[in-house]
Amino acid sequence: MSVKRVLLLTALILAISHLQAKVIYVKKGGIGNGSSWSQAMGSLHDALLRAKSGDSIWVASDKFFTAKDNDRTKSFVIPDGVSLFGGFIGFESSVEQRDLSNNMTILSGEIGQPSKDDNAYTVVYTKNASSATVIDGFVIMAGSATGSASQNPMHHKGAGMYNEAVNGPSSPVIRNCIIAENIAREGAGMYNFASNGKCEPVVENCQFVHNLSDVDGGAVFNDGNNGSCNPRFTDCYFQANEATYGAGMFNKADYGTSQPVVRNCLFVGNVAYIRASGVYNDRTASSKGTCEAIMIGCRFEKNSSSVGNEISTRVGNFNFSSLESSNLRSTGY
Repeated sequence: MSVKRVLLLTALILAISHLQAKVIYVKKGGIGNGSSWSQAMGSLHDALLRAKSGDSIWVASDKFFTAKDNDRTKSFVIPDGVSLFGGFIGFESSVEQRDLSNNMTILSGEIGQPSKDDNAYTVVYTKNASSATVIDGFVIMAGSATGSASQNPMHHKGAGMYNEAVNGPSSPVIRNCIIAENIAREGAGMYNFASNGKCEPVVENCQFVHNLSDVDGGAVFNDGNNGSCNPRFTDCYFQANEATYGAGMFNKADYGTSQPVVRNCLFVGNVAYIRASGVYNDRTASSKGTCEAIMIGCRFEKNSSSVGNEISTRVGNFNFSSLESSNLRSTGY
């Protein structure tokens, strides 16, 4: 087959795929097939199961729960290549018509009793997702990954969102989201994990607020474990997150790489019980990994830790704390 025919065939396949891609509409109380707002589906879970790569799911303003029963293991699982948009009233014909400030679509792990002790372990889950996977315009809250460290990692990490790249890449786009009021042992707001893969999510214009980790990474934990975990955070806001180490962000490299790019982000009122109310980089001397946050144009205000400053790096048994490290490039917020 000639090169020209191959190109024509490829273009035809892409065109057919584009024509087959559809929007699935979801609205609380809907009983339709999801083909329009008037025929909206009532279950986000059902829409996610139906969606194929290239499809979009538009979700009207309301609160959606991970489970109707008390099953803590259920999450909103986002299929690869699916775009998920929240913040609609239920009449819009384009994503640009949304008013996110006044029409919040909430994804909640609040199940069971009113306390957080029996909430969903993880609210949103992605695995080996391409950059065509989009989560845009949601409040992600009330996850509770407080299980034992000997259990499934999702039981004690990534209460708000768990994104993993295992034996492959995972680079979803998370945009215009508020990730708040999640608790975990590690990475309460968002946990990015790379094992024999590249974990490179793009996080834009998001807020991480009041997330609490008992140990590390109150808002975000980036874990390069025999893999590359290099997410990009742009124009994000980290406020009042708490952890023992790395209240805003905790980066770890164990025979791998954890090198997030953090650009034009604001860290305000975060609390580390020991070190790094802003960002903590953890690389043991024996791991031979690369662990550093590349911070460009970021600002720190009213953060507090028992030891050191907002940024701290551990190499072996030694900790170095600084606001003016070589990796903090102050170019204005």
